[in-house]
Amino acid sequence: MPSFGKTSIQRLETCHKDLQTICNEVIKYYDFSVIEGYRTLEMQQKYFKDGKSKLDGINQKSKHQSLPSLAVDVAPYPIDFKNEHKAKARFYHLAGYMFMASEILYKEKKITHKLRWGGDWDIDNYFNDQSFDDLPHFELVKV
Repeated sequence: MPSFGKTSIQRLETCHKDLQTICNEVIKYYDFSVIEGYRTLEMQQKYFKDGKSKLDGINQKSKHQSLPSLAVDVAPYPIDFKNEHKAKARFYHLAGYMFMASEILYKEKKITHKLRWGGDWDIDNYFNDQSFDDLPHFELVKV
């Protein structure tokens, strides 16, 4: 059974309890790493400047900037970006696990939020209608 390494655990601990619950359920079945939970203003501004985020961190804050973080970035383990098509497919595969776990946990009343993925911002289950993909990104949505 997969398990989180020390760094992933530390990053996940900066996240809202609902994200921790979802990730701790998914890791039982699918190996992945936590790339980032809480994010500083400086890091958010760097991502914005580099085109990795649409939010500048001041006028529009990322859910990563809350403490606890309302967003988490994760990636399948091991991370391999040599084959872009295969790497992208693995993110979609992981997203399926994340969504299934979140739906079950929500229905069981173990979490109080729904989940939004950076590959389906409008949560319509169509992945080709996005203008900006952030495949590692998952964030909590109030119901």
